[in-house]
Amino acid sequence: MILLLLFVLLWIGGAIVLLIDHKNSASKWASVIAFVGGFGGLSVVIEENMMPYSASSTVVKLIVDLLSFICHYVTPYVFLMFSITYSGLFSLIYQKRLTYILLTPILFMAIKYPIYPISVPYHIALWWVAPYIVFGICLLLLSYIKETHPILKRNRFFTNLIFIPPISFALITNYILRAFGDHDSWRYNTDMIIISFSFFIVSLFKYGILHIRLNIHRLYWKQSMQSIFIGTAMLNHKLKNDISKLQLFCRRMEQYANEQHDNELLSNIQNIQEVVQHLQATLSKFQSKITFRSSEKKRENMEEVMEESISSIRHMLNQIQIETNYDSTIILYCDKQQFKEVFVNMILNAIEAMPNGGTIKVHFQESFRYHIIQISDTGTGIDKQTLPHIFEPFFTTKRAKSKNYGIGLTYCCYVVQQHGGFIEVESEKCGTTFSLKFPKYSFLK
Repeated sequence: MILLLLFVLLWIGGAIVLLIDHKNSASKWASVIAFVGGFGGLSVVIEENMMPYSASSTVVKLIVDLLSFICHYVTPYVFLMFSITYSGLFSLIYQKRLTYILLTPILFMAIKYPIYPISVPYHIALWWVAPYIVFGICLLLLSYIKETHPILKRNRFFTNLIFIPPISFALITNYILRAFGDHDSWRYNTDMIIISFSFFIVSLFKYGILHIRLNIHRLYWKQSMQSIFIGTAMLNHKLKNDISKLQLFCRRMEQYANEQHDNELLSNIQNIQEVVQHLQATLSKFQSKITFRSSEKKRENMEEVMEESISSIRHMLNQIQIETNYDSTIILYCDKQQFKEVFVNMILNAIEAMPNGGTIKVHFQESFRYHIIQISDTGTGIDKQTLPHIFEPFFTTKRAKSKNYGIGLTYCCYVVQQHGGFIEVESEKCGTTFSLKFPKYSFLK
């Protein structure tokens, strides 16, 4: 039962990763680690519980040996490929080449030592399995050490904590000890897998690993924006019809008032017409805020886009200073107008956070995997209760300001996600930092 639990937990973990983030290469390799690792537990379950009672023991033995072969030989390969893709230290071209090159030892073992009946030569397999696993661990640790952004560094820390201990333990018990004659210690892998799986679930929802937590948010915001578009279109159509009726009634009443020379009625009608015009203008402005026009993408220098955005609202700065630091040249394949709206929205939010003046810092930088655009302010910050909700549609803390609809940050989040990126927020009492991150290799167009 314990080994069956091992199989189930590994496959559940792999399925979660794959379903949530199936487009990400690192997530695909991570899910495959779980699947092929689960084959080991499944092979033992079949061997110990089904083979003694099976009429066709030869077929069952073939299945067991095949599953064991996959677990012992494919797991180190998949783990190394995961480390290569997740670390971000190799270009896509080298990743594709290594995908095939690193299969060589597996093909050698399959040819030299038959899959059925299998008798794993651990003392031989160890010569390539150990370097694969050790090098993969080194890549994960190196990517963590070289990561400069605090949130991404924390993400890598928890990812490493989930993958490195169980794979290290498996290297010792599944290969090293077996090569020296100890064939029972591998059963302790179950305890390590249960601990890692528990930590995986907690980290997934509390901190985020492999950026999966961010992808859950992406899916939520995408659905929210689609709901807003549909609902607003219906509301807009209904209100426009009602406004047209009001305008028609006003014209008829105005005509009647002119015929009767009723100046008081004319004055009241003019007041009604002003209210109708204001309502129409408000509706049009709101519609423009949530209407997502079709993208017109091309390669854009983000420094130029940012400078144009700052220039368009420079008259609103007053006692606020803007400091720009373009350490990295960021070229994105994107819609320039949409990104100008995103930058303007975020700078305006920063301005509103500093009513008594302050400093807005714009910083362009990069990590191994991402282009990063940071916009920081020296305002009062966002409290912990409010922070999780700032991207929610229509959520706002500025109820007194009629021009705020609570959709500015939602729109920003949607635009960034439509361009393959995501937004992270850090806020303290001394200010807030918005970090827009875009995978480097997504923009090689």
